[in-house]
Amino acid sequence: MNASNRKPRIALLGTGVLGGGSLGQGVPVVANLFKRLSLQYDIVYYSYVPIDTTQIPAAIKVRQPVRWRLPGRVKYFCLTLRCAWDHLFRPFDIIFAVSVYPTGWYALLLRRLIRKPLVVQLIACEAAALPDIGHGNLIIPWLAEITRRVCAQTDELVTISDFQKEVALRSLPTTRKINTLILGIDSKKFPYHQREISLPVQFLHIAYLSPIKDQETMFKTFSIISKSVACRLTVIGDGYNIPRVRQLLETLNIENLVDFEGAIAQEKIPACFQKAHILLHTSRFEGSCAVVEEAMTSGVVVCGTAVGMLADVGERLAVVAAPGDAEGLAERTLQLIADPLRYNMLGREARQYVLSYNADWAAENYRLFIDSMISKGNVGK
Repeated sequence: MNASNRKPRIALLGTGVLGGGSLGQGVPVVANLFKRLSLQYDIVYYSYVPIDTTQIPAAIKVRQPVRWRLPGRVKYFCLTLRCAWDHLFRPFDIIFAVSVYPTGWYALLLRRLIRKPLVVQLIACEAAALPDIGHGNLIIPWLAEITRRVCAQTDELVTISDFQKEVALRSLPTTRKINTLILGIDSKKFPYHQREISLPVQFLHIAYLSPIKDQETMFKTFSIISKSVACRLTVIGDGYNIPRVRQLLETLNIENLVDFEGAIAQEKIPACFQKAHILLHTSRFEGSCAVVEEAMTSGVVVCGTAVGMLADVGERLAVVAAPGDAEGLAERTLQLIADPLRYNMLGREARQYVLSYNADWAAENYRLFIDSMISKGNVGK
């Protein structure tokens, strides 16, 4: 290929964000972004954990850790050296690390070796501290130190919501520039279904069981609502078949009102929204939250906690309450159910918002951002 029509090359560092997880889906919204960017860039994906390579777009080349029995840090170092070796033969133009550790940390080493600009993208609670539930890089001393160094030394730092950016500025703390670049979903995969709020109200929750997703608040919220209106809850995700969950449902007297569907493939998610009226999402923290956007695109109104995207859009596009406030969220949700006109308005306006800032829009924003970094070529120490 002539230099004039050569695609810019990206060294993408991640921990299973493409091809990872039990179903090989990685983080679907991140995977979708780089699938789109692979049309404009030559991307080599260095995954610091083993992945399902059959799930990776053909245009993206993959490198994985060696299979030898070695300590994790040795494997990370070897993979980083492999990236530097690849650079010798086909130079990269930019390093893009998804998350802080191990990817961002080893990306700093890689930058010293190949002298190319580095962007680190935060996608979860890397720059947060939630000690009561054991989440967030900043609650672990050695990881907090790495996080602060990576966030301070990278050439560009990216968050995926304004909420996440504000948390990072406050928690690191830092005064450096942080760019917010939302991810956006492939809205074409989530067909819109016009619906009216009716009884029984069909609630939906999609998430793996985790303290960060705070399903205890979710179930408590649903329990309060169920005492006032006829309703059912469908839960999709891993981890619920444990005594603690069954005991909680029995205590809340909702064991006969909840259906568990288990984990399902991403391509089956759109159908799950068709029968739902309300998505109930009560996380303690979110970087953004793709499932919220997917629900909105489908015409499902979202009731949840003010974190991630829901903190950004607020009451104008959803029903929100403070994290952990089951009573407040239940009260606001009941008010919504009693107001069909507001329900319809929220459904329409939220859908239009997500369509305006979908995956196509997001990919173009990332392209402009990456091209600007490449053209400047500034590399930190």
